[in-house]
Amino acid sequence: MLTNKVRTYAVHRPAPETAVFILNRGHNAGKPLREPCPNCFIIYCGNQEELETVYWTFYSLWKNGFFHPYLCGSVIEMLRLFELKKLLQNFIQPGIEKATRNPEMIHKIKSIHELEQKQVEQSRLLSQLRAALIQKYYYSI
Repeated sequence: MLTNKVRTYAVHRPAPETAVFILNRGHNAGKPLREPCPNCFIIYCGNQEELETVYWTFYSLWKNGFFHPYLCGSVIEMLRLFELKKLLQNFIQPGIEKATRNPEMIHKIKSIHELEQKQVEQSRLLSQLRAALIQKYYYSI
């Protein structure tokens, strides 16, 4: 049985503070979001710790392509609510319970995400530096 309530997000309703939003359309279906969008599911959480555990569990599964076999649609891929509930009950919820008992894994996933963000920022800065050097050297002729 599911411990978290899962629904389709309704735009006209206010979003609760302790909820994770899961993108349900496109190639990034299954991606967790902090803010709602029109094409997402909402997973209600009891407290902030549970919210973080659910968010990072979905993030790690999405990043590793866990949801790709469950997407349907020929033009715009989508994740069905029924499929998400089944996956949540059979695979994801036991992982969330395991992560709750052993919070080290969530901390490791967060630190890897932070390292990835730093690397992306460094790559962007190196690209800007290269562009500035080329502009200074070749355009000053």
